[in-house]
Amino acid sequence: MAIANDNVITRMLHGRIGNVIFRRIGKKTIASKAHDYSKHKWTKAQIENRKRFGKASLKVNKKLRDDPELKNKYKKLAKGNQNANNVAMSDYLKPPEITEINVKNYKGQKGNTIRVGAKDKYFIAGVIVMILNAQGIEIESGMAVEMPFSGSGVWVYKSMEDNPCWKGGRVVVRVADSPGNVVTGVLALDGT
Repeated sequence: MAIANDNVITRMLHGRIGNVIFRRIGKKTIASKAHDYSKHKWTKAQIENRKRFGKASLKVNKKLRDDPELKNKYKKLAKGNQNANNVAMSDYLKPPEITEINVKNYKGQKGNTIRVGAKDKYFIAGVIVMILNAQGIEIESGMAVEMPFSGSGVWVYKSMEDNPCWKGGRVVVRVADSPGNVVTGVLALDGT
């Protein structure tokens, strides 16, 4: 592998020329031998992983092209030889996580609160809470608000409607991150 720091010939070179691959990493151009995978037998898991990475790459590149503000956020998070695309790809491949759904302060009355713990590798785009009554009918839904201290990972939803049949109902929580991954959590309202 050869590394060119400030060579006028290879400065902006990237791609393949013959049997040599040129890559731009930060301000460096790296040249390496192209690997020959023509005789390689891929396992089913490897094939699925390659498909997953391919889809992720297409989605991430489109999202960053369409949203320069998001690209700048990822660029600020980049460390070392990373760029905005590397960071966004890393974020896309690891969906957010719901760490807690706390309904102890919900008793079916307007103004009751539901607390949600959510975390992501970089940042959560939004948390939606839906309340269903005992018959499975949606009573209300809306966005939860993150607690005031930045990056707390604690989101609170304040109910807007009375729900007399709340016992036996459910709370459905959807957490989304910037690349568009969404995870869902469901918790029964049992009144305890």
